[in-house]
Amino acid sequence: MMTGFLLINKPADMTSFRCVGLIKRLVGKGVRVGHAGTLDRFATGLLIIGIGRSATKHLGLLLDMSKTYIGTGKLGELTDTLDPMGQVIKTCNNIISKNHLNQALDDFATGYLQTPPVYSALKFEGQRLSDLHRASNDLSNLDAQKRNLDVHQIARDKSRYVNLYDLELKNFDNNLFTIQAHVSSGTYIRVLINDIANKVNSCATTVQLCRTKIGPFDLSQALELDGLDLDQIAQNLICVKDLQNKINSSVLTI
Repeated sequence: MMTGFLLINKPADMTSFRCVGLIKRLVGKGVRVGHAGTLDRFATGLLIIGIGRSATKHLGLLLDMSKTYIGTGKLGELTDTLDPMGQVIKTCNNIISKNHLNQALDDFATGYLQTPPVYSALKFEGQRLSDLHRASNDLSNLDAQKRNLDVHQIARDKSRYVNLYDLELKNFDNNLFTIQAHVSSGTYIRVLINDIANKVNSCATTVQLCRTKIGPFDLSQALELDGLDLDQIAQNLICVKDLQNKINSSVLTI
């Protein structure tokens, strides 16, 4: 039975779950398929798919690895989801310079305590924060109103220290700035971009996001979903042993 890991370039406007479904349809019923770390629907980039039971049970090896992203923020505008999918809830008119942004990046040093967004897959009592937040804003949802959950406080309670191994301003043009960030697992780039803007007394929504690396695996090695067939999958699968060896080698060189 086909088993191993596949590097995919997730396109924009497609969920990670949908990507897994497309691969599952190609490899056939009865084959377990999973992924190593969700990408937001609007985001693009590296998604590692595990195919077969012996591969999917090792996806945890990848979940905890560092990630590298390139993200673009739009200064002066903030949505409730911190991305283009949400509604604008705040605007800022401060004039920001490139020097201001570089100083803000320096202020983060090697890491900071990050509060996850309420629109996230993190769970509270078995439910996603994003689902709880939507329910709390639904006037017809009497159960949510009775519980009177403060989802923002739940998110603050889930704050965690994230490592910033490398953080660089790649471009600044008018109200758009692009960063490259090599970060620890669990870091929300949507939050980081707005936190950078907050450092310069502004706000920002992430309008583009691409994951370029997961541990030692690079986006340049990934296949496009469009036109993917079973032969391509079979030819490009990384076996469990090779994946473990590459991970071990990357750890030894750090």
